[in-house]
Amino acid sequence: MKNKFYWIGSVVILFLSVICFVVFGVGTEIIAALTGESNSPVFGKYDGKKIQMVPGTDFANAVQNYANYYQNQGANLDENTYFYIYNYAFNSAVQAMTYKSEVAKSGYKPSAKSVNRILLPYFSRDGKYDPELYNQITESDRNAMKKDITSQLSYMRFSDDVFGSSEKVGENTLFGLKESSKEAEFLQAMAYTKRSFEMATFDKTAYPDSEVKAYAAEKADMFNKYSMSVVSVKEEAQAKKLVNQLKNNEVTFEDAVKEYSEKWYSNGDGLITDSYEYQIKENLANADDFSKIAALEKDAVSEAIKTNNGYSIYKNNGDKVAADFNNAETFEAVKNYIKTNESGRIEDYFMAKANAFVEKAKSTKEFSAACESQNVKYGYVPAVPLNYGEVSFADKVEVEDVPEMVNASTNENLLQKAFALKFDEISEPIVNGNYILVLKLSSDQKVDLSDEAKAKIPTSVKEYDQSSAQSAVLTSKKVENKVAEVYFNN
Repeated sequence: MKNKFYWIGSVVILFLSVICFVVFGVGTEIIAALTGESNSPVFGKYDGKKIQMVPGTDFANAVQNYANYYQNQGANLDENTYFYIYNYAFNSAVQAMTYKSEVAKSGYKPSAKSVNRILLPYFSRDGKYDPELYNQITESDRNAMKKDITSQLSYMRFSDDVFGSSEKVGENTLFGLKESSKEAEFLQAMAYTKRSFEMATFDKTAYPDSEVKAYAAEKADMFNKYSMSVVSVKEEAQAKKLVNQLKNNEVTFEDAVKEYSEKWYSNGDGLITDSYEYQIKENLANADDFSKIAALEKDAVSEAIKTNNGYSIYKNNGDKVAADFNNAETFEAVKNYIKTNESGRIEDYFMAKANAFVEKAKSTKEFSAACESQNVKYGYVPAVPLNYGEVSFADKVEVEDVPEMVNASTNENLLQKAFALKFDEISEPIVNGNYILVLKLSSDQKVDLSDEAKAKIPTSVKEYDQSSAQSAVLTSKKVENKVAEVYFNN
């Protein structure tokens, strides 16, 4: 009977985003083995208060409720699912503790009448109070139900006041922050204003070989290749001991590799896997120590050198090979290095090209002709809305057929500059992923927004507000999250 009443309560006053209160359904085995604080690990803290799997707490109730929810959806409750359940439950518990804490500071306490008003339907039949139902529940269980409902009402006081509820007086919602008509108009404008653009594209992946060769000529020494072996160990003392043993011929380098090396920077035989000069330097804790390695005679062994992992001893197996940029492998290594470590150089190159294009295009009436005359790729962006982050009440930024615009919906700089353009105005160069774009506004259209779409806006705003609130709560300095550590260790 208790579970039946708790299920009803959950339907009436719970919503899934915070599922910390009334325990319902099945799944009590999750916490049956944990009978108190002494047996329960601490999954984290909120404002110094422990979050534990103790029956009746927000966290324990949330774990059980999420487990029941997943089970009712037909999910397999395996270890991975339970890990997600514990994480969701922790987040929900923190949110509930935060809201109830703020309500407590205000001095608000749910009245006995408000608690009884929610309890009354539990003990009613055909719309009337039924003493028989009331007497089927023990006093202890009734008190537990009152405690749960009081907790819920405290939480909902904060949630309703800030985010609103379904209760209305006439056409106006009873709770929640009020919105101005100007705000509604602004959000509607996001949904029904669409723009299309002509586009010039500069592809950063098409960095010319001539620029790669120019960089290689500047940095030739970086791509010298070394024939080295290396032994890597965790502790400096062990590395120094090995250096002495190697110098005294007490152990061979090959045996040192087999018996002691962690092989962080070598293959199984001890040969270094990153043999270009810049790669060896990158593995050193102090790049200046490279001079000690470069100065080694053939078959000579270095001192113990601190590397990013532990300490390493290098052995020179032969002369270095000067960089040959006519060699395809070396040339490819330079290209990859620039892409990984000098992406700013690539962007500067194409940004200069794009700026030059903008200057010339402004004096040309036909944008497409300007692209053709300057050998720049021309394209067209179909009508898209100003919808940063793909909010649900506006159309999506549909650009699947325009690869240069992929992820445009999350590029704030691109959207700001594109939607600030006047007719026939050409934008400054805009970076979007691997592309630099120059846009020209070609059309501005209004789309009729249906009543259904307009009605979605307040609900969507409320959902985004709730999501933002949870994000803010979970990043608070008051929150200490140890769910992963405790879950996998226990």
